[in-house]
Amino acid sequence: MDEAKAAADKVAAGGDPDDGAHVWRKLKNQLAVLLHDKCWFCETVITRSDNAVDHFRPKNRVSDAANPHTGYRWLAFDRSNFRYSCTFCNSLRKGGGTKGGKADRFPLLDESCRLYAPGALDQETPTLLDPCDINDWELLGCKQENGEPCPATQDSMDKLRAKTSIEIYHLDHEPTCKQRHTAAVDLIANVEQGKRLFLLSQTNAVFKREWKAVAKKIKRAIDRHSPYSGEMIFLLRGMRDSAHPWIQALLEG
Repeated sequence: MDEAKAAADKVAAGGDPDDGAHVWRKLKNQLAVLLHDKCWFCETVITRSDNAVDHFRPKNRVSDAANPHTGYRWLAFDRSNFRYSCTFCNSLRKGGGTKGGKADRFPLLDESCRLYAPGALDQETPTLLDPCDINDWELLGCKQENGEPCPATQDSMDKLRAKTSIEIYHLDHEPTCKQRHTAAVDLIANVEQGKRLFLLSQTNAVFKREWKAVAKKIKRAIDRHSPYSGEMIFLLRGMRDSAHPWIQALLEG
């Protein structure tokens, strides 16, 4: 805390935020542990990469600002502005026919409300989905046939936010889609098996144990510590069935 305050004071006096990078780097491992080494944006587990602490509101420059913006420098050492990120979501990259990476991007739904100096953050409405917002994760889903991300909402404004986030966070990066697709295939297979075993268990108790074992696998897949858990919840919601109330119970559990 003392180091963060000292670094913030230097920035307030005109210093460069990057001169105090050691402050947020010290927190990187602790931020990673919070979600079992998952990137907070794409939910990919990446243990053999030099991941980063992203500043949700960029600390140096904001390329989306209507006027020249030197960044939310006053938040450079505010831990509520930190997000643990993989390099594909955090840095500009091209590959597999797609490009993306947040870098200095921070679009707002209403640019006229942008802060250029310390002020009430709630006057801004970020276009980007925030992994620290309690509801934003529900706006993203994925296609079960290929793992490509997609909006999980019909609301036009929320759909815009989801599509913009997919582009800027590079969530459609091909290797990520392949991993997401693998998780989706496993989930769908387990749900189909679970449904079959559940019906059998209604007339033959022998199948009850097998059904419970499969249900546990599904529950692990939607646990927030598992890769792509948000998208798996989206897919599982689509497989709810009145004949299988246990699926809804898993979602609520």
